[in-house]
Formats: sequence, structure tokens, C-alpha cells
Amino acid sequence: MSFFSTPSKEVTRNSIVLRDPVFISDLHLNGDEPDTINGFLRFLNDVASQHQELVILGDLFDYWVGDDDVESAGIVVEALKKFSETHKLYIMHGNRDFMMGNRFGEACGAKMLADPCVTSNQGVRILLSHGDIWCTDDEVYQKVRRKVRGFWWQWTMLRLPLSKRLEVAQNARAKSKATKEVNSAKTMDVVNGEVIKAALQHRAHDVIHGHTHQPGMVELDAHTARYVLPDWHFEGEKAVRGGYIVLEDNQPVLKSLI
Repeated sequence: MSFFSTPSKEVTRNSIVLRDPVFISDLHLNGDEPDTINGFLRFLNDVASQHQELVILGDLFDYWVGDDDVESAGIVVEALKKFSETHKLYIMHGNRDFMMGNRFGEACGAKMLADPCVTSNQGVRILLSHGDIWCTDDEVYQKVRRKVRGFWWQWTMLRLPLSKRLEVAQNARAKSKATKEVNSAKTMDVVNGEVIKAALQHRAHDVIHGHTHQPGMVELDAHTARYVLPDWHFEGEKAVRGGYIVLEDNQPVLKSLI
């Protein structure tokens, strides 16, 4: 990373071509939940390996304070690196791990995607996003989002000691949990009108996103639908929550891990 580079700038803004992808998001991996980490490692071997590309649409980690702490996620990074030796790997920032940069991408063999990003598959255009960009009813969150995705905030944050950044991340997690308990699900959900506008702008037929933890398919109009990925949680080897999306006849299909 150069002196004047930040994670928000270290992404590709070009569309990508996918032939046989599998999409996931919102795993929120962290050391406190080793069962979910192990579930993800099994998923790489048992499911993702059967496809040509893996696309992670944000919040792979519960928090990420900078690529100088990449060693703390060693088991995950090593597994992704091994996967990327035979498959293509794409990762998008989420609202928890938006500080992932080029060093992380290089360590695991991934291309970092801008949010949103367009993919084409046999001429069918699909818009990919973490999804939080469309939660516009939550004006407070959007103000914070614009701040932390900005160059100067990220540039300044990365020059703080690692211990201080970890403290900031822990405080942000606690604040996020408290906010969820107060705000309604509707306030924190995406606004369908914003998704439709984005789909029209990018000439996309369908939309795939995560973030809301409300998996399913929502028909937006006669021409557009959005497909929502679930969050993940394992207890032992059993998935309590989790799933992924694949394309069948160019149509997104949600598959459950449960």
C-alpha cells in the first residue's frame, strides 16, 4: 500500500465476468466462533470447490482493522489462498470489514471489488452489492458510512496503533448491537426504490446482496428482483443459519446450509 492509498481506493471498479459462481456474505468470522470458521472451511472444500468462482459480498469478518493484522486471520487467509490457486476469488467490503486492502487481497489471492459491482453471465447482467448502501431510511447510519468509507478517515485510522484500532472496532460492534435493538427492521432494511434505481443505472436484470440478514427473493417490478444472502452461524458442525446463491440457467437460486 502506498502512502496515499486506502482500502476504499484499492478496489476494481470494472465489471467482472463470471461463468459458474457461488455467492456468500455475512459470515462475520471471528475468533470467538470457531465453529463458524470451521463450517466455512468445509464449505470451501465441499461446495465452493465445485464452482469456478467464489464471490464474497461483504462481512467475511466480524471486524477488520487493517491489513497489518492479517496474521490474526491466518487459518482463513491460508484456506482462501489455497482455494484461489485453482479458482477465482472475489471479495467486496461489508460494513464490518471495509478496511481490508490490497495486502489482504494479495495474501488470499482475491480481487477486491467496488460496491456496487456488475457481473455478466452469458449476456445477463447482475448487480452485486453488500447492500448497506441502499439502507437509506437509516440516515444516521448512512452519514457514518460515508465518513468511514472516505479517504481521510481511513488514512488517519490506519496510522493509529493496532491496539487503538482494535479498541475502536470493539466499541463500534457494541454500538451496532445497541442500535439494532432500538431500530426497527424496516429502518435497517434496504429501500426497494433505491435498489431499482441502481439496477436501472447499471442496466442489471437482477440484484444480489447481503447485509440485512433477511434471506430470500423480493420482486421489485416486472423486470427486476433482488436476492438476499443469509448470515452464517454454526454450532458444532451444524449450521444454525447460512446459505449461498448459485446461478441456474442464469437465474439466481438461494441454497440453504441448514
